[in-house]
Amino acid sequence: MRDAYLDLDPVYKDRHGQPLMRMTFDWNQNDINMAKYVTDRAVEIMKQTGGKHLVVDNQSLESWNPYMQHSSHTIGGAVMGADPTTSALNPYLQSWDAHNLFVVGASAFPNNGGYNPTITVGALAIRAAQAISQTYSKNPAPLVEA
Repeated sequence: MRDAYLDLDPVYKDRHGQPLMRMTFDWNQNDINMAKYVTDRAVEIMKQTGGKHLVVDNQSLESWNPYMQHSSHTIGGAVMGADPTTSALNPYLQSWDAHNLFVVGASAFPNNGGYNPTITVGALAIRAAQAISQTYSKNPAPLVEA
């Protein structure tokens, strides 16, 4: 969404005087509609399978707040992909633009797989570490040709 983006904060800086990353984001109407649809289907399933005491909280979608999430895995920002025109990182989590920069974490995901991303983040971290150790350290260069 065009109204969801990362930029450098003009006010807040780190201890070295560098601007901090700022995230501008809020749920859009499509996000709210999708969450309501999925929640309604889940409630139907729970009732049909005998659920009696259901607690549904749709308030967390009123306005996004990182401190009020029941389960939130914020991702994106440095998306990996096979094409440098549509991604920030190559499949080894290496920056397309600065070959000495590797970004490890869920920021490499273009979307969330729907459940805790920890194992996938770990697997990608191991893959990147192996590529750095076995290939990059011997020949510091792009691991994937653009």
